[in-house]
Amino acid sequence: MTKSYKLILVLTLSAILSGSLLAFLNLFTEPKISAYQDKVLKEALSSVLPYSERIESKQVEDRELYVGYDSQNKINGIALLAEGNGFQSKLRILVGLDATLSQIVKIKILEQKETPGLGTKIEDDPTSKSSPKWFSQQFDQLNVKQAISYIKNKTPDKNSGEIMAITGATISSKAVVDVINAAITDIRLVIQKNPSLGIIPITTDIALCPDDNNLEVLLKGLETVEKDGKTFYLKKNSTGKITGIAFITSGSGFQSTIKIWVCVQPDFSAIQELRILEQDETPDWGTRIIKDSENPKNETWFIDQFTGLKIAQLITIVKDSPNPAKGEVMAISGATISSTAVIRILNDALPAYRTSYLK
Repeated sequence: MTKSYKLILVLTLSAILSGSLLAFLNLFTEPKISAYQDKVLKEALSSVLPYSERIESKQVEDRELYVGYDSQNKINGIALLAEGNGFQSKLRILVGLDATLSQIVKIKILEQKETPGLGTKIEDDPTSKSSPKWFSQQFDQLNVKQAISYIKNKTPDKNSGEIMAITGATISSKAVVDVINAAITDIRLVIQKNPSLGIIPITTDIALCPDDNNLEVLLKGLETVEKDGKTFYLKKNSTGKITGIAFITSGSGFQSTIKIWVCVQPDFSAIQELRILEQDETPDWGTRIIKDSENPKNETWFIDQFTGLKIAQLITIVKDSPNPAKGEVMAISGATISSTAVIRILNDALPAYRTSYLK
């Protein structure tokens, strides 16, 4: 027997023995790990639904809901698992809501591996001796009739769904907000389609579609089609008829790339919906393409004017009284470059996508 053959034989036997030992150990450790995870989840559920006498798990479509009941056997709370990406890790957050899905009762961060000393403050902030859990506690009794938003350097308004971002960990703070917004929006859609659950959410200020930058939820349930190297997302009704065609396009703004979700009529005659997915324009100026604080009566007026806009011709800018039937919109005074960039990006993309899809 040669030395090389002996070496191969020894390595093979070592691998077999190691694999067998790991499998044997797994038989003992897996049940313990599973039991520990169940214990952690049970404690977390009691934390986020503290007023429920009992909590039942329900599988709805491909989601798991935890429904809380009071002593009269009436639903008094809903918990759900919100998952998504943080700055450098996956986030898993248990969110407890009231029975109308209009207010967060409490949240519990189950998993995160963000930057130590910065992003990890979303769970525990050692610099705040009096209240190390201050960030997650901001979500207690938070109004979510509208999408949650984060602010800096001023006192947040819970009734408006505001929380304070962590200084030095804005991305992680924003990620928590985005993940929770996406989960709440998604579960509202699921509940709307499953009235047998007996959960009746109140009417909210949020349309039954995801927040601007929640692309994963936005794409849920859509059919993907490739044509001429372009990707289209098809909306269909219950009979299979196409009711809308969406695509993603991007281009240069004033100081950043602006990424846009566009949904149009099946014949490309009008825009059904427009969303700004990504942008990093000048704060309080270019960022008004998403939320214009100068117009408190309708902060989303700029994006709203694209809904129903006719696009047979190029979109044009007028100073006042735009006519959507003629493809007319207004730019934002003080943010002209950013707002006209959105229009330019659309005018560049729409003819190309129309040609590729309809030919």
